[in-house]
Amino acid sequence: MKPRAPISQKIPGLRQRARADGSWRIWWEPNAGARALGFEPVELSADKLSWSVRRATELNEDVARKRAGETKTPVTSTGRTLAALIHAYQRDPEFTDKKLKTQASYARNLRLIEAKWGSYPVTSFTKPVMREWYVTNRAARGETQAVALIRMMSILFSFAELKGWRAEDSNPCFRIKMKVPKPRRRIATWDELDAILDAATTCGLRSIGTAVLLSALQGQRQTDVIEATCGDFRQVTIPLGRAQQTVWAWQVDRSKRGTLGLMQLHPLVLDRIEARLADADKDARLLIEERTGQGYSEDLFWSRWGEVRAAAATHCRSLDGRDPLQFRDLRRTFAVWSRAGGATDDDVGDVLGNTAALDPRLQDTYMPASFATSSRAVLSIERPKKRKEA
Repeated sequence: MKPRAPISQKIPGLRQRARADGSWRIWWEPNAGARALGFEPVELSADKLSWSVRRATELNEDVARKRAGETKTPVTSTGRTLAALIHAYQRDPEFTDKKLKTQASYARNLRLIEAKWGSYPVTSFTKPVMREWYVTNRAARGETQAVALIRMMSILFSFAELKGWRAEDSNPCFRIKMKVPKPRRRIATWDELDAILDAATTCGLRSIGTAVLLSALQGQRQTDVIEATCGDFRQVTIPLGRAQQTVWAWQVDRSKRGTLGLMQLHPLVLDRIEARLADADKDARLLIEERTGQGYSEDLFWSRWGEVRAAAATHCRSLDGRDPLQFRDLRRTFAVWSRAGGATDDDVGDVLGNTAALDPRLQDTYMPASFATSSRAVLSIERPKKRKEA
């Protein structure tokens, strides 16, 4: 016998389907005309039948309004919709105190969330609804994006609790059995690195080659590389047995974690930038885009990096093969190469900034403990020696 559907009312677009485990999936499915207006399927809840009926009815009303040329999105009587929550969150220090790059990343996900759920009351979301949306996104957008959207929703609901818009400990995104995406494992090879350096010179974009070395041999993120100033690099004096040695070091204020680091420059990096450091203003950006004569923006850097990588790939096909090299892979490359060179996990962590950093703003003759460990990790990387031909 066919199981009886939970909702008996006939509502346009309302769909109900029994699952193998006896539970029900309930959703609203737009017809072809509604899809042409930009509407997408919306998951409802078998645990909140009255709400599901109201929501399906509201969606049909939204379609009718849009067909009539109205653009204003209806809100609840209290005004506490998810769209209102998003706008409040983006004005709050919880959002505005974050780094600009983080804000931009959040904003992209928030736009997707608002387009999907903006008119919904904040209190209407349940764990089954969030689980169903995760499953839908996983099939349509992939695991990584599905997880990112749910995590962004979780941040919003935690913020809603702070504002009193939801009850304490009612976050519907907690423990919905998401699969953790596999971490990316791609690293560069020395052949790929050489191809990129050659292509950067050929393209008249030597600065991109320098950026690649700063990430692959000093282990820093793209933002910290392109925003580095000449004044961030300085000569410091370190003990060498009973004597002392003066070396070049990079003091980096990591943009993502807000930690400070100080590390010796790798010889290949120093060869690349020493002339620039000798005659540049301390406040000037280290990396200057050759065609504009200005420092890099994020977008311009991505464009030039893509150009150089494409040029390098004509000589080194692995750069844009099935798993093309991304700039973020260079930091991972540093970690792998330095460990292979004998550095410890703690040494590498001091460079990457994943451990608590000590303040290096001390006298040049006095180095914090992390300087020795981070420098060990940097200097452990050596170019493989080519075998002599017989």
